[in-house]
Amino acid sequence: MRGGIRLFRVLGITISIDYTWFIVFFLFAWSLAYGYFPQKVPDLGVTAYLVMGAVASLFLFICVLIHEIAHSYTANRLGLDVKEITLFIFGGVAQLTREPDTPGKELKIAIAGPLASGGLAVGFYLLKLLIDGMYTGGVVQGVSAVVGFLSTINIVLIVFNMIPGFPLDGGRIMRAVWWAKTGSIREATRVASIIGKGFASLLIVFGFLQIISGLFIQGLWAVLIGVFLQQAAEGSYRQLLMKITLEGMKVSDIMTRNVVTVPAHIPLSTVVERFFFNYHFVSFPVLRDGRLVGLLTLNDVRKVDKERWHTTLVEEAMERISPDRVLHPEDSVLHALTKMIEDGVGRYPVVDQNGELVGILSRRDIMKTMEFKAELAGR
Repeated sequence: MRGGIRLFRVLGITISIDYTWFIVFFLFAWSLAYGYFPQKVPDLGVTAYLVMGAVASLFLFICVLIHEIAHSYTANRLGLDVKEITLFIFGGVAQLTREPDTPGKELKIAIAGPLASGGLAVGFYLLKLLIDGMYTGGVVQGVSAVVGFLSTINIVLIVFNMIPGFPLDGGRIMRAVWWAKTGSIREATRVASIIGKGFASLLIVFGFLQIISGLFIQGLWAVLIGVFLQQAAEGSYRQLLMKITLEGMKVSDIMTRNVVTVPAHIPLSTVVERFFFNYHFVSFPVLRDGRLVGLLTLNDVRKVDKERWHTTLVEEAMERISPDRVLHPEDSVLHALTKMIEDGVGRYPVVDQNGELVGILSRRDIMKTMEFKAELAGR
C-alpha cells in the first residue's frame, strides 16, 4: 500500500500527503482558532477565528510544500531524480532514487529548503507591512494576523529544520560536513541520525513536562513532533542502509531460478495437497501451455468455499498476470523491494523479454541478502 494520497504533479514531481496529515491539520487549525488568534486579535467572532485557523493551516501546508519542492528541484538539477514527495504538516519526505554522491551536492540540497522558507518569511512580512499601512480594523485586522503568523511560522520552520539532527535540514548539513571529513556517508548518517533521535527524545520529555504543568496544547505538539522526528530519523537511516546494501544489484543476481509452478487446469484441492502443504509457499506462478498466465496465492484459495475446491480449477481462482505485476531480470533489486512494499505483495514472478518465466523473487530473498551483506560488512 502507498504511504499517502496522491494530489498532483509539480515540475515532474508527484505530490502526496500522508494520511496523518488530516488529523494534524484539523488539530493545528483548532489550536490556532481557539488559542493563538483570539489572543492575537481579540473581539472577533468564533466563525472568524475558525476561518483564520483553517486558512493559516492551509497556507502553512503550501509553505511546507514550497520548502520541499525547493529541496527536490535542487536534487533533480543535480541528477538525483526525485519522483515523489510525501508531505506531512511540518515537513515532507522526498523519494530519492539514489543518495547524493558528494558532500557538496548534499549541502546544496539541504540549504535549498531553508532559503525558500526565508524568502517566504520576508515576503509575508512585507505583505503584512503593506496591509497594516493601507487598511485598519475589521476583517483586514484578521487578514493581517494570518499573514503575520505565516511570516513567523516560516522563521520557526527555518529554526526548527536547522537543528543538527537527521533527517532535518540541519542534520543533512551536518551529515555533509561529517561526510566530507570522514569520507563515509554511512558513518555520517549514523551520527546525524543518533543526534536526531536524541533531540526527538528530549522534545518528547519536554512535551510531557509541559502537559503535566498545565500547558496541554504546547505539550501535545512537542510530543507529536518528537515522535515524528524519532521515527523519521530511524527510518531515514534504515533506508540509507538499504540503498547502500542493494545498490547495483539486479533481480537476476538473487532471484530463485528453479521455480515451482502449478498448471492452470488442475483443481484447487490438488494444489493444496501437492503444493501448499509440501512447499509452504504463500503463492505459486500458474502456467498454461508453458506460458505464465497468473499467480495463485493462499488468499485466493481461501476465497473459495472448501466444498468447491474439487470442482474449482486453478485458472478460475488465480490472479491474472498484468505487466505491472511482474519483474524483469535487469530491474534493480531496490526497485523490486519498493514495488513489493507499495503493492503489499511478498513475491513477484520474473519474466524475460519474451514473457517467459525465468525466476521468482520474494521479499524474504531480499531481506536475507541484506542481512548476509550486513554481516560480511560488519566483519
